[in-house]
Amino acid sequence: MSDIKVHRDNLDLVLENGDLAIVKKADAIAQHIKQRLRTFLGEWFLDTGAGVPYYEHVNVKNPSPLILDTIFKSMILSTPGVEELLEFDIQLDNATRIMTLVFKVRTIDEEINFIEVLGGA
Repeated sequence: MSDIKVHRDNLDLVLENGDLAIVKKADAIAQHIKQRLRTFLGEWFLDTGAGVPYYEHVNVKNPSPLILDTIFKSMILSTPGVEELLEFDIQLDNATRIMTLVFKVRTIDEEINFIEVLGGA
């Protein structure tokens, strides 16, 4: 698996020596997971069914931990190249409205550890 490389913080395209950079194998899978977790349901015009239902279930007052668990596990596990979700934890700070996903996946190439912070300013 390979993909065009994007900057890890703002998802802008990365150029190296004037050309688009490419990521391969586990790095490409990790990038794809991150993109999927940051995509709002209906955001992508070519597939309005793709994305996380942030407005419906995540960015609400007192979100259901069970629903959050189901949504994010499903997004991770349905990413091409992900074979197994080895560890998973959601840390939700209601005061700051910041959610941190801490998880580990086994891909077709290797195991990858993630700490993904979602929300906040």
